[in-house]
Amino acid sequence: MSQQVSLEILEPRGVLDSPKREGLFAPRLTDLNGRTVALMGINIPVFRSSSEPFFDVVERKLREKYPQVKILRMNSFGTPVDPPERAFEVAEKCDAWLEGVKDAHTQGRHDAGVCMERAGRPGVSICVDVLRRAKEAGQDLYGMPAVRVVTVPATDYNAAKDDPALMERVVEGCIDEIIAALLKPLTGEEKRSFDLEWDQSPKTFTGGSWSEAYERFMEYCSDNHIGDGLALAPPTREAVEWMLSGTTYPRDKVIGLVEPKHGVATVEKIAIAAVMAGAKPEWLPVIIAIMETLTDPGFNQFHIVNEILPAIFVSGPIVKELGLNNKVGYLAPGTRANSAIGRAVLMCQITIGWRDMTIYASPGGAGRPAAYANIFVAENQEESPWESWAEQNGFGPEDSVVTACEFLGEYGGPAEIVGYPDFDAKLAALTRMFGRKGGAFSSGLPPFAAGVRHMLVMHPTFARQLAARGFTKQSLVQYLYDQNVLDYDSMTGEQREALREELRLENLLGQASMRPEDVKPGLHREPFSKPEHLMVFVSGSGSGQTQLYFTSTGSTAGIAEGIGQQRPWMTKLIRGAALTQYGK
Repeated sequence: MSQQVSLEILEPRGVLDSPKREGLFAPRLTDLNGRTVALMGINIPVFRSSSEPFFDVVERKLREKYPQVKILRMNSFGTPVDPPERAFEVAEKCDAWLEGVKDAHTQGRHDAGVCMERAGRPGVSICVDVLRRAKEAGQDLYGMPAVRVVTVPATDYNAAKDDPALMERVVEGCIDEIIAALLKPLTGEEKRSFDLEWDQSPKTFTGGSWSEAYERFMEYCSDNHIGDGLALAPPTREAVEWMLSGTTYPRDKVIGLVEPKHGVATVEKIAIAAVMAGAKPEWLPVIIAIMETLTDPGFNQFHIVNEILPAIFVSGPIVKELGLNNKVGYLAPGTRANSAIGRAVLMCQITIGWRDMTIYASPGGAGRPAAYANIFVAENQEESPWESWAEQNGFGPEDSVVTACEFLGEYGGPAEIVGYPDFDAKLAALTRMFGRKGGAFSSGLPPFAAGVRHMLVMHPTFARQLAARGFTKQSLVQYLYDQNVLDYDSMTGEQREALREELRLENLLGQASMRPEDVKPGLHREPFSKPEHLMVFVSGSGSGQTQLYFTSTGSTAGIAEGIGQQRPWMTKLIRGAALTQYGK
């Protein structure tokens, strides 16, 4: 008989800050006649998300079945700027509610259905079928998982938005279920309140060989959505103790709460995630500092859970000491330190924050492979002509920092080896990135302008050429602003007419984002709202390319909870290092 092999791991999943889950308590209605039903549509034109055609048919069918029903039409709430207390205002006006149709993956910081149930009004949330698990997960993380949900076929529903006949069939297919969900009495299970528990004890996996035991460990992670789909290093006691040797922090020190379910990020739990991601102890202080940055109450952490990825920047002498790749292929696979640190951040979200990647993955799209290791950029200060990002933010030459911001997309800028005959051509290309027709400018249009953040990662050759012509980081930012701001009052008459003529031609070609008549008093459009909202960061090789990362909402803008005063960037000092000279 072969000897069994055992593999014991420390439990990766985080302890929840608030495990309590409430049951439903508002009695269901027995009849809709004479009652007011609020139809709360999700209408976000910029995302082509409108529930109006669906609720037009729902309203008609409810009136046919219940002639005395009263219908209140309104937009749903649940956006980051809507307080949960608004549900009580809505509840005063209705007896029941329908909310939806949720057809995009992103979630709010609170769930409208949960808010209405807590306000004492029964109802039903409606979403497309492929998002049912995401909708139920949102209700669970807000503490009331039993809120009733009815689904519609995703493809049928979206195709029907522009076709009334198709929408009629979609509603016919679900209206009886919707009515039943409004009227059916609560079950005992729906009324039950409980604590969401998870066994935090170590787990043991056995097999006839190490490979078999390891496979059972991987199956445990897969079955419980504790992983990113790639192979994971087992967080054994020995491995975790080895990882903890990289920091002077006590293992029970709390760094913050991790979204989406507010798991408590202790140093030990971060170390477990770091082991699973393949990190080394020397890198743990950087990972801890990143998690401290992301879990700061002023950082819009929930947004990046829905795969609006974090862009993470490391500056200071620890970059060289750890051997972080800041030159050729600094975002590419191949450098263990960069990849493992970035992956450890994702693993902290998955394990500590209970982020199920089959739910919290992509806002209705195909997913983003960069999420495996996130966007992790190390500064190339050795070849930069300017002060480091750390020093620019008031830290000393011995200090190392991490900065994080969410980002929605990126644009390729001037490269050293292709397409630009001289410096002036490269400067013009860089300037156009922030121009009226550049992608960066469009991200700064109202209503998002106050939240826009731009992260300009410049290769060192271009940075040196700019410095040789007298540019500092600050004067470069001001130059890009001055060259691209559109301000009617500061324009000459000739400039105004030239812009109108340019727009007339663009409108004829169907290429314009503005109209000639927009050139009038009051016109003021900016490439970015404040100079400090544009980061200039040097990384890459001398033959590299400048990249521009942007976000239209800004992780430290007003959208974040507990923000207080808006900040351009969330930056934290790397501290607690035990095995390196820097970061102590």
